[in-house]
Amino acid sequence: MTTQSKYGVHPSESHIQAIASNLEKKTGRSLEAWIELVKATGLGTEKDRMAWLKSEHGLGRDTAMVIALHVDGREPYDAEALVAAMYAGPKRDLLPIYERVLEMGLAVAKDVVAAPCSTYVPLMRKRQFVVIKPTTRTRIDVGFALPGLEPGGRLVAAKGLGSDKITHRIGLESLADVDAEVERWLKAAYELDAK
Repeated sequence: MTTQSKYGVHPSESHIQAIASNLEKKTGRSLEAWIELVKATGLGTEKDRMAWLKSEHGLGRDTAMVIALHVDGREPYDAEALVAAMYAGPKRDLLPIYERVLEMGLAVAKDVVAAPCSTYVPLMRKRQFVVIKPTTRTRIDVGFALPGLEPGGRLVAAKGLGSDKITHRIGLESLADVDAEVERWLKAAYELDAK
C-alpha cells in the first residue's frame, strides 16, 4: 500500500515536466532523441548545450534548458528527498520544528499546497504566500507574504528568503516557538494571497 505524499509538485518542476512531455509534439523529436543529439556534440556544460540548441535548432530558452538539464541523467523530482536533504546532518534537530510548522500551514485551508524546492518549502495557494527554510543549523525561518505591514515584535523584515514576495519572517529555534502567533501570521498571509 502506498501512502499519499503531503507534498505537491513545485511549479518550476511542473513547467519542466510539461515541456519535456510535449517536446515531440512541439519539435518532432522526443526528449530521448534530443539527449542523444546533444551528447553527440560533446558539449560539456549546460550553458554550452543550451546555446547550441538555441543557435543550431532555434529552440527557445526554456525548451533548450529542459533538454540540457536532462543530458546528464537528471533525477526525477522527489519532494520527500528534497526535504530529507534540507534537514540532514547538522540541521536534523530542526526537523520536528519544520514538521509542526508544515502541519500548521497545511491546516490553514484545504487548498494549501507545500511544494519543496532544494533550499526551502513554499506554501502556496494561488501564489507562494509562506516559505519554511532551515536558515542556520539552529534556526528555521518562516517567511510570510505580508505586503504593506510594518515589522514588529518577532515579525521582522525578510530579504532573500525564497522570493521577493516574502516580506516578513519569524525565526524558530524550538517547538515552543511554533505558537499561536505563527499560526495567526500563516492565516493572514493565506488570506492576503486571495486578493
